[in-house]
Amino acid sequence: MTKEELVSKLTAAVGDSPYGKELIAEAEKTFGDADKKYGWDMKDRLDLRLGILKAYARIDKAFGKEARETADEDKIAVIEKALKAIEQ
Repeated sequence: MTKEELVSKLTAAVGDSPYGKELIAEAEKTFGDADKKYGWDMKDRLDLRLGILKAYARIDKAFGKEARETADEDKIAVIEKALKAIEQ
């Protein structure tokens, strides 16, 4: 997948949200990155963010912080859409 294809798929899937725009900016910045941060691609980066946010949502729920939990769940939904888009 080329950088333009990746950005196009992400824009179509999640470009309408501020967090989606943040993910798109990261994809543009890190695509073809010379150091490849441990050989990671965008899917790896999204998987990492997803795992971290799910953990934070679980912790927020346990401590009764519903507002933060909801914000985490919104971001989780955006990441899941982005992952679906780039896995196709």
